[in-house]
Amino acid sequence: MVDKHKSVEDIIRSEGPMLSSDIIAIYKKQGVSPSAARQRVRRRNSLVKSLNGLPFPKNTNFLYVEGEFGSPKFFEALVKALLESSPAYACAISGLEARGGICLKTDWDIISAAPVLQQGHLASQEILKRLMAVKLIKELNVAGIGECIVFDDRFGSLNFAEFRSRLALEHIVIDMVKNWAIRMCFTSNDTVQVRNTTKQPKFSTHNFDIVGPSYLYALKKRGSTGVQNGFFVADVIWNNELSLAQVSGFLKKITNLSYLKKLGSFQPMLVSNGFTKDALMKCRATGVITVTPDTLLGRDVAQALSQLLETLNKAAEIAIGNPEKIELLFDRLSAIDGISGNLQGALFEMLAGHILKDLYAGSIDIGVIVTDHETSRKADIDLRHVGGDAVTCIECKGYPSHKKVTIEEVKYWLEKQVPIFYGSQKYEQRFADKRKVYEIWTMGYYEDDALEYLNERKDVIKKYDIFWRDNEYVLSQSKKLETKTVYNTLRKYYLEHATDKKLGLV
Repeated sequence: MVDKHKSVEDIIRSEGPMLSSDIIAIYKKQGVSPSAARQRVRRRNSLVKSLNGLPFPKNTNFLYVEGEFGSPKFFEALVKALLESSPAYACAISGLEARGGICLKTDWDIISAAPVLQQGHLASQEILKRLMAVKLIKELNVAGIGECIVFDDRFGSLNFAEFRSRLALEHIVIDMVKNWAIRMCFTSNDTVQVRNTTKQPKFSTHNFDIVGPSYLYALKKRGSTGVQNGFFVADVIWNNELSLAQVSGFLKKITNLSYLKKLGSFQPMLVSNGFTKDALMKCRATGVITVTPDTLLGRDVAQALSQLLETLNKAAEIAIGNPEKIELLFDRLSAIDGISGNLQGALFEMLAGHILKDLYAGSIDIGVIVTDHETSRKADIDLRHVGGDAVTCIECKGYPSHKKVTIEEVKYWLEKQVPIFYGSQKYEQRFADKRKVYEIWTMGYYEDDALEYLNERKDVIKKYDIFWRDNEYVLSQSKKLETKTVYNTLRKYYLEHATDKKLGLV
């Protein structure tokens, strides 16, 4: 008797890789009984492979034809299957996608939406391991940033400069939200914790950007042992508009926590540039406070933040032609607690870039990732100036005047980064006949042992020249400019009054 139904292999070749449950559904629509459909899937030929390392609910398998693994068609079908049938993986994928396909490795426990450890749930690091095993995501060391988690190259290229800018902006917004929460008595300054490059605040089984105990009336409880405080938790996702899928991870964290019977009350908040209507409604139905920068901080501040992101993304262009824009940004944002410190590093690069461009002929680049052709190691050049007879790479330390550059920082620059800079340039044709110069600039000073080390190394190094500049040098250079904008901005936001008097600048 001739079988009028397609084989499992034929279905996959026609429709693409899919879950075994979807193939059973296709057979059922053709009149095949459920048991017979399952039998067909079990008896599939050897060319049909089952994806290992990524188990699906209810013993379902992801099936594909031999040779399809790793193809665009394979990954498209796999992501679709994960989003539709496996919330744990779907939330992790959507969380990474909401952040442009890249996050710091240390932030994975926050963005994956999975618990660090909770009975009955896949742990965050286990999800990471499984998604890496099937090559959906990978670890990548990004020069100037560090270890990151990114989508595989098949899902498009990544813009590392934009990621660096977004990280800076998110830390600024996190500080703003923290300060707002303190002012509104959601939490206290002494106990609130915020995400940084080494620490992720933890509330019970999950990590968040902001965690702090709260004694708001609605959150605290009275028991036999006295008053039990509640908690305030928040995440910040700087995205134009979060979709329902992109907020699902945060909502999953809240739902997971709600299952813990002995956990106290807590108030969640999600901060982003915007929300789709269905995302907003779902968050509110779950009891999440959803806010945008303009509703939280006012329209002027929100516009300034958007302008800041644009400025950071176009750093070189603005440094060359419009230093006044940097000063205006500082003026608009500096009144907000803690924001000046967050901006000093990024904006110092632009101010230094304008000094070089205006005083010396040539071109400048800001935030250039280069590769040593011999070792394949990568490093991030803060500021590169290409002039007539020299190429100069500058490490910018946007420190205020009271902070000193340490010997550890100097050694890392000279022993780890400079060799990569040199290795990337010595074989590049346009730099072949140019003198190689490496400098470190700061608006502060240097520790004594750092200066001693630099002087020793300068006498030994022959292949290239090294220089170190403090605020006296940078200010003297800025005073040569026709406009006083850069000089005034450096003095206003990097120098203390005592230092001004010491240098005779007032």
